[in-house]
Amino acid sequence: MGIMKIVIIGGGMAGLAAGIYAQIAGFESVIYEKYRTLGGQCTGWDRNGYRIDSCISLMGGTKEGTGFNKMWKEFGVIRKEDDIIRPDSFGTAEFNGVSITLWKNLDRLRTELLAISPEDEKPIENLIQNCRLMGDISMVVPVDKPVDMMSPGDLLKVLKALLGAGGILTKNSKTSFAEYAARFKHPALQKLILSRLPPYFSILGFFFTIGTFASGNGDLPRGGSRTLPDRMSEKYLALGGRIHTGSAAEEIIVRGNRAVGVRFTANGERFTAEADYVIAACDVHITLTKLLKNQYRDRRFELRYRNSRDYPVFSTFHAAFGIQRDLTAYPISLIFEVEPLTVGLTEYPFIKFRNYSYDQDFAPPGCSVITVPLNQSGEDYRFWEDLYRRDIEGYRREKQRIGEELRARLVRRFPEWEGKIQLLDVATPLSYHHYTGAWQGAWMSFMMTPKAKLLIHSGKIRGLKNCLLTGQWLQPPGGVPTAIMNGRFTIQRICKMEKRPLLPPLGGD
Repeated sequence: MGIMKIVIIGGGMAGLAAGIYAQIAGFESVIYEKYRTLGGQCTGWDRNGYRIDSCISLMGGTKEGTGFNKMWKEFGVIRKEDDIIRPDSFGTAEFNGVSITLWKNLDRLRTELLAISPEDEKPIENLIQNCRLMGDISMVVPVDKPVDMMSPGDLLKVLKALLGAGGILTKNSKTSFAEYAARFKHPALQKLILSRLPPYFSILGFFFTIGTFASGNGDLPRGGSRTLPDRMSEKYLALGGRIHTGSAAEEIIVRGNRAVGVRFTANGERFTAEADYVIAACDVHITLTKLLKNQYRDRRFELRYRNSRDYPVFSTFHAAFGIQRDLTAYPISLIFEVEPLTVGLTEYPFIKFRNYSYDQDFAPPGCSVITVPLNQSGEDYRFWEDLYRRDIEGYRREKQRIGEELRARLVRRFPEWEGKIQLLDVATPLSYHHYTGAWQGAWMSFMMTPKAKLLIHSGKIRGLKNCLLTGQWLQPPGGVPTAIMNGRFTIQRICKMEKRPLLPPLGGD
C-alpha cells in the first residue's frame, strides 16, 4: 500500500498546523486555500507604506518550556528570543479622569489599583489572585494530544494542575463581566472591567487574557500576525507538503459512508482531488452546510448557531490609521471615553486604539500606525450584510463615514495629531466573512457566557468516515493557539485510526 494522501481544505492556522504534522507523521498532504494568501484570520496587509495587523493582541506560548512554545519552535515561528517582543503593559484605560495601566507585573498592577481605590482592596486582591492562577493554567494546557487519547498518568497531571489553581474555573465560569464589575465601588475600576467584553460574557476571559500576559506566556510576534503563517508555510513546504491557493472547495465527495476526495474550483475550472482522508480546516458552518450539503447534522453546533445569546460570536469593525509622528512614547493600547458613536447597531461610549510603534517594520521612519478595533455582534453582522445587499455604495459610504468619525475622535483626544493622521483602511464583519469564510466574520469561536456549556469536539462527523473537522471552533476559547493545537490533535487521531505511531512528543521530550 502506498503513502496515504490527506487533502486539507483551508490554509489558515489549523490547516497549516495539520499539514506540518501530517508530513512529520509520514503522510502525503496537500493544502488547498480559497484565497491567495494563507493564515485565515491570522493576517495583516499593507497600505500606503504601512503594515496593518488584524489579529494578535497577544500570542499564547511565548514562555520557554510551555507546550505552545515548543509547537511554535517546531513550526519555525519562534527561532530566537528576538522574534518575540515583550511589552511591560497590556495597555492603558482612561475613565472618569483616572488613568489605569494593566501592568505585566501583577504586584505593580495591584499597587496601582489600590492607590486609585483603597476601598476596593478585597475585590482587587481577588482580581490579582485570579489573574495569577489563570496565568499558571495557561502554562500547563495539554497540547501534545487530546484528552481522550491521554494515558491515566497524563490525565492525573492535568487534574493536579487544575486542582492547584484553586477551583478558579468552577468559581468564576458562571460570573458575568457585569456581576464582577459590580463588586468594585470605584466607577473607573467598574468601567475597566466592562470595557473588555460585553457585560454578559464570562469573566474568565478577562482573567485568562491578563493572566497569560502577566505570566510571560502571551507576548507579541515581531513582524505581526502575518509572520506566523509565512513561517509555517515555509516549514510545511520544506517538509514536502504542497499548497494550492486560489482553490475554492465546492463539495466533499462521499462514497457510501466514506469521504474520498474534494471537488474544487480554480481559475474557473473544476477539478477533483482524491484523498484517503479529508481534513476540513475551513469554517465548520461552511463544511456542514455547503461542502457536505446538510447531509450530516451535528446537534452540538446547531444548538450554538441557534442560541446566539448563550453562544455569541464576535467580529470586528477595524479601522487603521497612519500617523506622521513617532508614537513610541504613547501607550501600546489605550481605551478612552468619547462622544458615543454607533457602528452597525452598537453604540460605543469609548474606543480603543492599538499602537504598533513597538515594531519598526510597521511604518515608514518617523511615522506610526494604529488600529481601532470595535467588537461587533451577530446582529451587527446582519446589519452590514443587509446594507451590502441593498446598497453596496451605501455600504462603502458608511464604512468611510465611521472611519472619519473615529479619526475625529482620535484628534479630539490627541490634538497634536491634527493634519498628521490619515485613514488607511476600514474592514467590517462582512469583510472578514468575505475574506476568510468565518461564520459571521468571527475572530474567535463561540464566546463563553455563564449559561454556556463547554464544547470539546473531537472533529469526528457522525456517520462519515475519513473526514475530520479541525480548527478553533472545536473548543473554547478559540483563537490561534486553539487552532494550531487542534491541527495537531487531528493528525494524532488519524495516526490512531490507522494504527500508526503517534506524533513524537513536542520538543522531543
